[in-house]
Amino acid sequence: DDDYCKPQWNWSFTDRCDYVLSSEACGGGGYLQWTSYVYCCEDDVGKWLIVAAGVIFLFILFLMLSTSADDFFCPNISTIVNKLAISENLAGVTFLAFGNGAPDVFTSLASVVTSPLPRADLALGGLLGGAIFVTLIVLSGVVLMRPFKAAVFSSLRDLGFFLFSMCFILLFFLVSDEVQLWQPLGCLGIYAVYVLTVVTTEIIKKHARRREEDTAARKNSCVGSPQLSTTTTTGLRPLKRTDALRTSNVSRRSVVISSFSGNAHELVIEDSCEDADEELEATGGGFIDTHHESAQNHKRLISATKGVVANLLAYYAPQFEEEEPSRFQRVKTYILWPIVTIFKLTVPLSTVDWCRPAAIVLAVLSPLMFIVNTQLIYTKPVEGGPGLYAYSPIVSIPLIAFILLATSAEKEPRFYKISFSLLGFVMSVSWMYAISNEVVDAVTMIGVVTGIDQAILGLTVIAWANCVGDLVSDSSVARQGFPRMGMAAATGGPLFNVLIGFGLPFTIAKIKGDTVPFQLSLEGSSLVMVTFMFISLIFTSVNLIIFRGHFRRIYGFLLIAIYIAFLVFVILSSTGVLPWIKS
Repeated sequence: DDDYCKPQWNWSFTDRCDYVLSSEACGGGGYLQWTSYVYCCEDDVGKWLIVAAGVIFLFILFLMLSTSADDFFCPNISTIVNKLAISENLAGVTFLAFGNGAPDVFTSLASVVTSPLPRADLALGGLLGGAIFVTLIVLSGVVLMRPFKAAVFSSLRDLGFFLFSMCFILLFFLVSDEVQLWQPLGCLGIYAVYVLTVVTTEIIKKHARRREEDTAARKNSCVGSPQLSTTTTTGLRPLKRTDALRTSNVSRRSVVISSFSGNAHELVIEDSCEDADEELEATGGGFIDTHHESAQNHKRLISATKGVVANLLAYYAPQFEEEEPSRFQRVKTYILWPIVTIFKLTVPLSTVDWCRPAAIVLAVLSPLMFIVNTQLIYTKPVEGGPGLYAYSPIVSIPLIAFILLATSAEKEPRFYKISFSLLGFVMSVSWMYAISNEVVDAVTMIGVVTGIDQAILGLTVIAWANCVGDLVSDSSVARQGFPRMGMAAATGGPLFNVLIGFGLPFTIAKIKGDTVPFQLSLEGSSLVMVTFMFISLIFTSVNLIIFRGHFRRIYGFLLIAIYIAFLVFVILSSTGVLPWIKS
């Protein structure tokens, strides 16, 4: 079979190994070819040890994918949005949506663009499987955590676009056995219209609010001039000098959550770097004088003389989110610390304090790691010469010289935030691309060994791994009192993943001239997947209209029941128990 890797165990060892090595369907786009490792191992025990190692490695890859997206990709995108003064509405449905959906999009990209044989089944299975999980399980977690009244117009708008997108994708199953260029371009076009609709809607709302405020102001001016108050109409008090001292010594860790309905929300967790009260007392309650400033400079000078090693150890040390972390947070931080350290060595991060020794390390390792991640390591610019990896010092040496000559260890460079956020964006993208390629290799091996269909692996293993983080974050947001935000992310987020996750990789593949067979037909697991996607969206839309946006806990339990039914039908379709949905 040219489309699927199906070595038979009754073949001789040599035939199986030769088949796996020669068939494009058995390979992925990463460096580790797990399928060939299994089928070209003569020892039977060794085969299953390799399978076990592949499963463990897949789990580590999902941790790396989640960490790279949450702790490096999203913070750098947030800095870019703030520095370039991109509007909140546009950022919410573009940059921040990309940040939340990056694992799904890059897994799809690896399934289609990098693999020797583009896998439309694995890509679309992962995207739709993730969408079903988010719209059912993640949304149920939000509702069960805190029942709420949703924003009816925004929610119906997102659900309407999603239903239209699913009807468009349904055409793929009915009219084509090969991906045509108009199909992915259509998906990109639908999302472009969605973005335009969101931005236009929010502009209209903003103008309407401004007119209401102007009308209210004119009414107040007719009544008379009110006395000036120390409190604004929004309930915010004027910033005092003590507040300025406190805020000047605050380290901000921003968790950006896109509502996908036009609003980008930023939750700020503030951890005091220094005790502002002690500083206020040290200044005698007055303004900071030159003597105090000189003392501060002296303290910074002493800190700088502690040495490069001490600065690096502090930079790469485990960082806790709270001053007094719980036992679970400690265990989680220490487990993820090796992964975070690998990324810190190669990915610039604009949200941490300036550290010149760490910047030099980044200048050495980042160019080389970019070449490795993008699989350009063996590209030879000169015939007969070394690979591109040998040329990385051409980039590293000027960067190191610039850091040593143009920056100081004590003062943060003026260009630090924007330059590190842009470079960090590029490096985090390269890491997610490389990790996704390895994920496809490992999942392909599991599918070949177990005989499980690639589409089913996509809508279960890949979907669960990529969306568990959404379940935790959206439920946490709801628990903190923002259930509308969780609802918006659970309905609008999958829309980005499906349209961009399908549109971008397949557009690239078709522009390259690749033939992409559409190995999915409207039967078996594909029929179950599409059917339950429609059930999920229609059920939420009907509930939204009938109960006027009120979501109660019974609705959350019903969503869980629908997802359980979905899994049951997937199992029945793969085993052939139900003839009418037999694959």
